[in-house]
Amino acid sequence: MKRIFTLLFIVTAFFATSQAQQTVFCETWTGYDATTAATDYNGWSLSYFSGFSFYTSTQSSGPSGPNSYKFGVDSATAITPNILGADQISFWMKGNAATGGTLANGAFYVYETSDGINYTLLDMITSIPTTAATKTYALQAGTTNVKFFYDKDSGNVAFDDFCATIVNGISDVAKPFSFSAYPNPSRGTVNLNIAAGKTATVVIANMLGSELKHFTLKSNELTSTLDLSDLNEGVYMIKVKSDAGEATQRLIIRR
Repeated sequence: MKRIFTLLFIVTAFFATSQAQQTVFCETWTGYDATTAATDYNGWSLSYFSGFSFYTSTQSSGPSGPNSYKFGVDSATAITPNILGADQISFWMKGNAATGGTLANGAFYVYETSDGINYTLLDMITSIPTTAATKTYALQAGTTNVKFFYDKDSGNVAFDDFCATIVNGISDVAKPFSFSAYPNPSRGTVNLNIAAGKTATVVIANMLGSELKHFTLKSNELTSTLDLSDLNEGVYMIKVKSDAGEATQRLIIRR
């Protein structure tokens, strides 16, 4: 009888945990290598994406195994895809000092944003761990993206197993309509991923609100690539409206 009770307790606890924590977006970087390295890898906006921007060793990768992303240059920046709805993030990191070097003067910054424009500092990690460490942070309601920035000293930072989750039950509340547009900044081609809706209209407008382009997307086109190559460098607004809701994001075109 005791064994049955214990088993029921474990099963109940498992389902309670599963219901309390839901995944919004996770990235293991397993497929990131010299071939796939790109500024918009899996929706990430990466400032450093050369053929050397990854680690392949187990020692420099998280529990999911190789590969991992490498913050390998000064001011390397990584911005997550849209994680609206998540209230917690976690990630694995490990500092790798160059031979004879030190990580003492470097800093690793974590920011959050709800509009893609204004960022709030979550943490400045000044004692970059040279042994594996998992960091966890609570997010403010409405956070859409998290940005990581590396102020390099003489070493690099291995970054792996990022996960954005819902841990406090807000998943039961209807989430605001959202979409993701990347890369941002863009050279003129933008990947659009609309979370829900049967059809959608997409308007590209300048900062004065004047419509420059208009697209009508069907249900099988809610993940699309928009050609904006004829637009000049500058700041624009992407306005998406569907039967599920409407939202606006800022887009930068830079060549």
